[in-house]
Amino acid sequence: MAVERIALQRSYARLTPDEVAVKPARSALVGPLVQLALTAVATWAIAAYINTFPLWVLMLLLISVVISGPTAVLGVVYNVMGSAFVMERRKGTCRFQQGFLGLGLGTRDLVPFDRIARIEVGGDFETELGSGDLQDVVRWEIRLVKDNGRVLPFASVLAARPLADEALERANIVARATAEMCGAPVVEGRLPDWALAEEPEGQAQG
Repeated sequence: MAVERIALQRSYARLTPDEVAVKPARSALVGPLVQLALTAVATWAIAAYINTFPLWVLMLLLISVVISGPTAVLGVVYNVMGSAFVMERRKGTCRFQQGFLGLGLGTRDLVPFDRIARIEVGGDFETELGSGDLQDVVRWEIRLVKDNGRVLPFASVLAARPLADEALERANIVARATAEMCGAPVVEGRLPDWALAEEPEGQAQG
């Protein structure tokens, strides 16, 4: 079974014939792993120096273990196994999930395929800063639009302006795969005509 992975903003899309899932990027594991390591050090310090450290130090260490320990474990599990968005052909639904509870316990929205009006890609390529200049970083957003007009973004791609077209193509790939699976129309993002007409700097100088 073919599996395609598309890099997104702080996440990646895993595309298969039967499922589209937006999962946390592997780099997001760094934070929870560091937190887990610090929790282990604090636990060891309590056990090793329980008769040496002042009571207030032991209490601070214990509080940090009680608070950060479960959070770190949940963070590791979520980043390894969790998903922020899952669309399944077999079930005919897509789920928007949240945070550490993205393992299926924290479904924020459940949308059946027959409630999906379209999948669309939009961005801020033409958005100007207060100075009137265009932004140096472009963000493309992939959205699910329900039949009642409600818009639910489920993924985004961030890129420097010179790489905006490549980032847009990645967003469009995910949008096409999602729309094909649920049978909804897709409105792909596109660069404005004036951007398409611009020549690369090197060619212009030549």
